[in-house]
Amino acid sequence: MKSGLGKFVEGCAARLSCGSPLRMAVGITPLRWLPLLLLCGALIGCAGLQTSYEGTPAQPENRRPLTTTDGGPATWQAKDMALHYESSVENGALEIKGTVERLNTIKNFSVVNYFRVLIYFLDAEGIILDNHVLWSAGSRMDETFVRWTFEKQLPLPAGTVAVGFSYRGAFSDGGSGDSGSAQTGWEVWARP
Repeated sequence: MKSGLGKFVEGCAARLSCGSPLRMAVGITPLRWLPLLLLCGALIGCAGLQTSYEGTPAQPENRRPLTTTDGGPATWQAKDMALHYESSVENGALEIKGTVERLNTIKNFSVVNYFRVLIYFLDAEGIILDNHVLWSAGSRMDETFVRWTFEKQLPLPAGTVAVGFSYRGAFSDGGSGDSGSAQTGWEVWARP
């Protein structure tokens, strides 16, 4: 005697068999959906959807206690950029201002295709509680028209004791090919 679940599974398998109405209507067997699903996943990934780091630990070298930078100047430096900032905590919010400095390979590109710097709020164990875009530029802007400074006031989630940063961007030399796109480019990123 079969359980209710066993009958349900058997019924679904029968409906999806070679002569099923679903196969005849759509013309695709269930196994043929797999490449289509993989293609859709790749397209979504290429669309620039971001992965949330909420609930994951920040890298130990990317944990900046709020007490060490309160009111004084600080710098977070990664491979491609340096973030020079001052911050303070007032009434449950982080007030932060500063400048973004391009370093190394990206400082020689004249066009900013896009560039974003994010700030992450961390608890005592370094777990990411929340994040915000701290600064951004893009849409194929000439770097001389980019405002490299920022000033934000961001609400602090309960339990925040430190911050971390990340960035992602793409740069080009401004040359164009037949389609008007950049000839030479460079993508950069650093995770929190």
